[in-house]
Amino acid sequence: MSVDVTETIVIERPLDEVASYAGDPSNAPTWYRRIDEAVWQTEPPITLGSEITFTARFLGRTLTYT
Repeated sequence: MSVDVTETIVIERPLDEVASYAGDPSNAPTWYRRIDEAVWQTEPPITLGSEITFTARFLGRTLTYT
């Protein structure tokens, strides 16, 4: 048995503003519900070679990944 779930959200902001916000890893904890923290290991802005450490919760566990 399979289940397909579709969810829709309307964001009343210009596309470039939404893309800029969602593309900034510092904002991940505010919109990605399982991410608790995003810490830059290199200087922003994001570029080739950037490193960010994320702390997330999944299935009752805390996960940290870069």
